[in-house]
Amino acid sequence: FEATFPDGQTKVVRADYDVKESGTSPALGAQAPSVDTPTSSDVNGDLKALTTDQEPEARFYETSIADALTAGKPFVVSFATPAFCQTRTCGPTLDIVKGVAADYPDLTFINVEPYVMAYKDGSLQPVMDAQGQLQADAWTTAWGLPTEPYTFVVRADGTVAAKFEGVLTPDELKAAIDAL
Repeated sequence: FEATFPDGQTKVVRADYDVKESGTSPALGAQAPSVDTPTSSDVNGDLKALTTDQEPEARFYETSIADALTAGKPFVVSFATPAFCQTRTCGPTLDIVKGVAADYPDLTFINVEPYVMAYKDGSLQPVMDAQGQLQADAWTTAWGLPTEPYTFVVRADGTVAAKFEGVLTPDELKAAIDAL
C-alpha cells in the first residue's frame, strides 16, 4: 500500500500474507459446533474462575454454547482472553462486544477463554503444554480456531450468520446482529 504523509512525502509498504485454500473455523451458513462451555453456575458465580476480563459482564457467562444452541435463539459468542491474548487484541475486542451488548439486552452474549486455564490464587492462569505454550481448550478446537480473538453471530437455527477474526467495530457487529 502507499501512504501519503502530511508533508506530501509518500512511502510504499509491501506486506505478504499466506492465504489457506480453506479455513478451519465454521463457515458462514455452517452449523455452529455444540460445546459445553463453562458458565457462572459451574463456579458458584465466581466470574474470576471463568474469565481474565477485569470487568466481566455477568450475562456473558450465564449460558453455555450448547445451551444457547438448544434454546433455538440467536446469540453472539466471543473467544477472547484479555490477560493472555497472543494477538493483544482480545481485551479491546471484548470491550467492543460488551459495548454492543448494552444495546441488545434480550440477546444472549457468551465469552469463553480460548485456552486451557486453571483457577488458582484468585485468578485464571494458563496451563502450559510441555513446550511452555498455551493450549487450545476443547471448545476452541471444536470451533477450529487457529488464533484469537474470534467473534461469531449465530442464527436461531444454529448456523453461523457472521464471524470476525481479530478486532471488529461496533458498527460491524451491530449490522450482523440487525441482519438476523
